[in-house]
Amino acid sequence: MKKALIRIGTLLLALVMTVSVVGCGGSTEDASSGSGNNKKPPSKAEAVVNDNVTTKDYEGTEITYATWRNPAQYEDGPVVAEFEKKYGIKVNVDLMTESEYTNKVLAKIAIGNAPDVYFSTYTFPYCIDALQPIDAAKLNLEESIWDQSLINLATVGGKTYLVDTVGNIWKDEDMVFYNKKIFRDNGWTTPEEYYEAGKWNFDTMTKCMKQVASLGTEYIGGAVHLEGLIHSAGASVISMKDGQFTNGTKDTVTQDIMRWASTGIKEGWLSTTSIYTALNQFPSGKVGIATLHSFGLKKTGYLRSMKASDIGFTYLPSWNGNDVSATSFVRGWGLCEGAKNPVAAGIFLRYYLDVNNYDTSSAFISKEAESFFFKLTSTATANKNFYFCYGSGVTGVTGRESAVGDYIQKPAHSDPTQVIPEIDKYQGEINADIAKLNAKLK
Repeated sequence: MKKALIRIGTLLLALVMTVSVVGCGGSTEDASSGSGNNKKPPSKAEAVVNDNVTTKDYEGTEITYATWRNPAQYEDGPVVAEFEKKYGIKVNVDLMTESEYTNKVLAKIAIGNAPDVYFSTYTFPYCIDALQPIDAAKLNLEESIWDQSLINLATVGGKTYLVDTVGNIWKDEDMVFYNKKIFRDNGWTTPEEYYEAGKWNFDTMTKCMKQVASLGTEYIGGAVHLEGLIHSAGASVISMKDGQFTNGTKDTVTQDIMRWASTGIKEGWLSTTSIYTALNQFPSGKVGIATLHSFGLKKTGYLRSMKASDIGFTYLPSWNGNDVSATSFVRGWGLCEGAKNPVAAGIFLRYYLDVNNYDTSSAFISKEAESFFFKLTSTATANKNFYFCYGSGVTGVTGRESAVGDYIQKPAHSDPTQVIPEIDKYQGEINADIAKLNAKLK
C-alpha cells in the first residue's frame, strides 16, 4: 500500500500538465483521498463524499455493477468486499459477455431494470444511449484524483458521461509487446533498445518485423491494433472539432498508416491489423511484435500462458519523428440511464477506482511491468482528441455493430494501391454514423 501511495504522488506530477491543458483545477495534495494526507477512507459514520453527501446516508442500500470481468477472479475482488464492509453498501455484480454488454444494458434499461454502474471501453460515444450525465453521482470532479483528460474526452454536448482516476489499475492503453526469446536468441536489437536509443519508430519496427518473418513460415513478424497506431500518430478515424464529431479517414496520416499496414500484409511481415487476432497469435511464442493493450502486463492478463521472462514491452513507435505516444480507449465508468441508486454508485466509483485501495505489488508479471504500466497510463489521454470508430456490442446509436470491419480492416487488408479507393467506398456510411452521433449532442 505504501508503494501505491508513493506512486500516485508521482503520477500526479504528470497530471499537472494535463490539468493545465483542459482548464480544470484541483490540488495535487489531495490526490488519493481528497484529504491532503492520503489516509484511507474514514469509518462509515465519518466518510464524506462532498459537502452534501456522506456514506452514512446510503448505508443499507445496494447498487448493481454491470461488467464482464468477475471481481472474484481479479484484483478488485478484495476491494469490492472492503468497500461493502466499510460503507455498508452492497454491490451486486451483473455479469455479461463483453460482446453483448451495451445491448444487454440497453435492454435492461428498456424494461426498467437498469444497472447503476456502466463500464465503457471502446464504446463511447456509441454507448451514450445507455448513459446519463455523471452529475447524478454527486462526485466532486474537481478533486485531483480524477483524470481530467478523460473527463474532457467524455464530455460532449456540455455533459460529462464518464470518469476515471489518475493511476487507476484498470487503465488499459495500447503499447508494444515483443518476444524477448526470439530477439535474444538471434542477437537482434530489441524494440526496447531502439526506444532507449531514441530510434524507435515505424521504420525500426518494420525492420524488427521483417527479421522475425525471415525465420520461416511458422513465424509472424508482427500483429497490430491498427486504429491504436493511427491514434498514436495524432490522427483519428473519429475526432471532435468545434463541438462536433468529425470524419478523419481522409486525413493523410490515417491513410498513410493504413497503406503501411497493407504493404506489410502483402509482403508477409505483418499478419493482421485486428487486435483480437493479435491477442490470439502473440502467446504462441512465434510472433515477434504485437501492439496490444497494457492488460497484457497483468498476471491475470491475456499473456498469462507465456513465461514472464519472454515478454518484452515498450511504448508505441514514433510516426515521422513525432514524440512517442500512448493511446487511450476513452475507457471510463459512468451511470446507467435509469440507475436506481446513482449517489451510492458514485461513492462506489470513488473508492473502486482509487489505486490506493489495491495491492498493486502482486498484480503484474514483474516489478518492471508494474513500473512501466503506471508510467504508460499516467498521461495516456493527455491532449488526445479521438474516439474509436466502433463499439463492440453496440447498435444503439448507429443501428449497426462494429463498423471497424468496414472502415479499417478491409482497406488495410486490400492491395496498397487500393487502400484509398476502399476507404472511399465507406464514406457515406461513416458520415451517416457521425451524423447520428452528432444528433445526440443537441
